[in-house]
Amino acid sequence: MKTRRAVAVLLGAALSIVALVTPAGAQPAQTGVSTTYQVNARHNGTVVDSGVGAPPLSQKWSRDLGGSVSYPVVAGGRVFATAASPTGYGTTLYAIDAATGENAWAPVDLGGTYWWSALAYGGGRLYAQNYDGVLTAFNPATGAKLWTVTLPGQYSFTSPPTFANGVVYTGGAGSGGTLYAVDAASGSLLWSQPVANGDDSSPAVDAAGVYVSYACEQAYAFDPKSGSPIWHHQTGCSGGGGRTPVLADGGVWVRDNGMATSVLDAGTGEVSSTYDAAGTSPAPAIDGHQGYFVDGGVLQERYTPTLDTRWTFQGDGRISTAPIVVNGYVYVGSLSGQLWAVNGATGQSVWSTDVGAPINGPDEQNVSQPLTGLGAGDGLVVVPATNLLVAYGQ
Repeated sequence: MKTRRAVAVLLGAALSIVALVTPAGAQPAQTGVSTTYQVNARHNGTVVDSGVGAPPLSQKWSRDLGGSVSYPVVAGGRVFATAASPTGYGTTLYAIDAATGENAWAPVDLGGTYWWSALAYGGGRLYAQNYDGVLTAFNPATGAKLWTVTLPGQYSFTSPPTFANGVVYTGGAGSGGTLYAVDAASGSLLWSQPVANGDDSSPAVDAAGVYVSYACEQAYAFDPKSGSPIWHHQTGCSGGGGRTPVLADGGVWVRDNGMATSVLDAGTGEVSSTYDAAGTSPAPAIDGHQGYFVDGGVLQERYTPTLDTRWTFQGDGRISTAPIVVNGYVYVGSLSGQLWAVNGATGQSVWSTDVGAPINGPDEQNVSQPLTGLGAGDGLVVVPATNLLVAYGQ
C-alpha cells in the first residue's frame, strides 16, 4: 500500500547539529561516479568516465536487502543504497564493497516515518536523509557519523538531496514548502527559501542556479550561493507533489501530471518548447543533443533541439526505469526483470539479462518505499530490482 504524507502541520521544528567531525582533505568534483538520483547534480542521467566497458556485461554480485531498494550511490569503491524496513517504519543504509558485494561497514538504521529515504555523495562524505528531515553525513570509508541536522520548519521530506560545490541542497514540505542549502562540511544551514510546496523534487544544480519543479509546473531557480530568487515559472494553479527536473542542453526539463511536458530556458524560466509525454513518465537522460525518454513502457531517442523522435526501442513494452547513459550505451530496466543496454546512436539492443526480480520504476509521488533508479560508476552498472541490488561489470 502506498502511503501519502500526513497533512497535519508541525510548527516550531528546531535546527540541531550534533557530533561535528570534518573529514580531512576537501575533494574535487568527480566523474565516473553516481552521486545522487539520476547520477549527478544535474540529474541528466549521464555517467562520464565510469570505467564500464562496452557490453556485454556479467553479473558481479547480487544482494537481497530485505525491502524495496533505493537508487544507488556508486563512488570510492563503495555502493551505497537504502532499503525499506520489512517490519515497520524506517529504512536501513547499506555500504557495500563494490568489488566483492560484501558489507563494507555495518548497516545503519536511518529511522524516520514511513519508508522513504535518499542519498547523496560529495566532498568526501555520504549524506542520508529520511522522511522526517534528519540529514546525516557519514564517512563513506568507515561509516562514522560526522554530523546530523534536523531541518527546520517542515515535517515531510521527499526530495532527494543533491551535493554541489560544498553544499547539500534539499527540500521539505508540510507547511507550504522550503528549499534548503546546508553546508556540507559542518551541517549548518546556509540559507532557505519558500517554494510552492517542497515535495518530490530533488534540486538540479549547476554554477548558475538551483532548480526545482513542483505541481502545476511551479518551477524555480535560485542563486546557489545566496539563495536569491532568479526566476519563478508558474501556470496559475498549485498543488501537492512535484518531480525532479533535469538540467541539460540549456534547459530545465520539467514534468507534471495532466500538463504538457515542458522545457524551460535555464536562464529565464520561459517555456522554450513542449513535447508529448505523460507527466508520470520518469526523468529523461540527456547526453549532449541526444535525449532518451521512457513513455508508455517504450524507450525513444529525441534530438533535443527539435524534439524529433529518431528511433524507438520497444523492449518487452514494459520498460519502467528512468534511463541512464554509460559511455554511449543507454541502460533501462523492465517490470519483467529484464535489463537492456541499447546503442545510443542507433537504438539497437546490444545486450540484455534477467536481473532476477521486477525492476520497478521511480515512484516520485509516494513514500511507501525509497526512490529507486539505476546507477553506474567504478566499473559497475548497479540495478535495484525490488529487494535486490545487482551489480554488473566486465
